[in-house]
Amino acid sequence: MSYNQPGPYGQQPQQPGPYGGPQPGPYGQPAPQPGYGYPQQPPPGVPPQGYPQQQTQPGYGYQQPGMPPQQPPYGGQPPKKSKAGVVIAVIVAVAAIGGAGWYFTKGGGASGSVAADTKGYKLTYPASVDSYAKNDQAVGTAKGDTPLTGEQKAKAEAIGVKDAHQSSQQYLSGTPGKAKQMTASGFWGQIDDPEKALDGYFNSIGAPNPDTDKLGLKYEKVGSPKAFTPDGFKGAVMKCVEIKMTTTKTTKPGEPNSIVLPTCAWSDYSTLGAVNHMDQTTLLTGGSQGTLEDVAKLAAKLYNTSRTKV
Repeated sequence: MSYNQPGPYGQQPQQPGPYGGPQPGPYGQPAPQPGYGYPQQPPPGVPPQGYPQQQTQPGYGYQQPGMPPQQPPYGGQPPKKSKAGVVIAVIVAVAAIGGAGWYFTKGGGASGSVAADTKGYKLTYPASVDSYAKNDQAVGTAKGDTPLTGEQKAKAEAIGVKDAHQSSQQYLSGTPGKAKQMTASGFWGQIDDPEKALDGYFNSIGAPNPDTDKLGLKYEKVGSPKAFTPDGFKGAVMKCVEIKMTTTKTTKPGEPNSIVLPTCAWSDYSTLGAVNHMDQTTLLTGGSQGTLEDVAKLAAKLYNTSRTKV
């Protein structure tokens, strides 16, 4: 892949691709700076925990479906070739999944399968999970050291997370641009009803969101979330579902107008984390981004290694 010629998603962007130009976060914030694994300097005005930030170049940062806005976990100058730009454009579009729907969702259900001793933990993501390693070049991943405030705090509380903090991390298996990519993002704090919070996360996907409507993006679950109990996972609840992302804009010949992302999320009495997966080599063809079973296994390993006693 040549990076010698400026593409539509280079440093001086021209026209956005079918998956959007400047991408607002789920709650309408300006987009983060480009990138999914290439070195860059943090954009000006980036706050420490993923709060609203200044408008920069059209965003390519990718945040977890349904999670509140976070700093760009994929830092870096995007490759300056059109195909790479399309990959980045697809990645940024995922950022809007769920969106403002978090605030309006309602869920319910007992959490009898959740262990009482899961209270009092925070999210601290490990250095690696199987062949997936932290992207050390990522810029601005949220570490969750400071509680959310203002509107974000209110919206976290609305889905059942009190004293909410946000943490996120990107992992790569392979060479950036050709890697398999796993993203983890979540809340930690106090969760009185883990199943209700988990249902709220999934119910939010595809909820009305004016920002995504303006960009010509549509999100929907492929079927209903199903409970998963992969080996070694206990003390929490987990559900998984495929999320289809479709652009209503005209795509170029050979470019897919939709992709399907396997997504799993867990919840216990102090953490709610979501994990999804994509294969950067198949984004341009609309090929498989992985299976729910595989993502559930990765999510279980993250759950067992990401929680630290407060």
